[in-house]
Amino acid sequence: MSETSPRLVTWENGTDLVIELPVARDVESVWDALTDSETARTWFAPFRLGEESADAGDDVDVPASRPLTFELEDADLDGTVLSCEEYDHVLLELEAFGVLGIRLLPVEGDSGEETLLVFTHSAADVESARAQAAEFGPMWDTHLRLFARALGLEIDEATEPELNAAYSDLSLEVADSVDGTDSADADEAES
Repeated sequence: MSETSPRLVTWENGTDLVIELPVARDVESVWDALTDSETARTWFAPFRLGEESADAGDDVDVPASRPLTFELEDADLDGTVLSCEEYDHVLLELEAFGVLGIRLLPVEGDSGEETLLVFTHSAADVESARAQAAEFGPMWDTHLRLFARALGLEIDEATEPELNAAYSDLSLEVADSVDGTDSADADEAES
């Protein structure tokens, strides 16, 4: 049975809300479901992609981007695909939420080849990340659970109070590349 696993991770450019979801499906199947607009309707919202923009001229460090619109029931949610590598990751910037990412990592599991889906919601600092996690974490968690169900997987229900409690008090980890401290140091520094 799948279960979400949330935490905050500080790294050199900010702090991310990270939600991991083990998925008992291969990466290709998960990617196909993730990137299909009609399937997305069942767990988030259908979407449409605009034309890829030209790159930033002579600046090879600025990648091309692509407009993206999620068609919610009462409004459109606009954004941009910042980076996308098939069967690996997609990085979005949504006007209402900021930078979000989904990465798919192949793992060996009980059923053979499985996938670890890693969702991230980026923030500038720990305080902002904690606020975003409390406000948006329960919503992202719910949509990831719906995604797992869209793939035919069993995943426990979580009540709104359970999700609110979980996302209001997440542990903080420090990524290895930040300053060499470990997760325990980060939690003590936050206390």
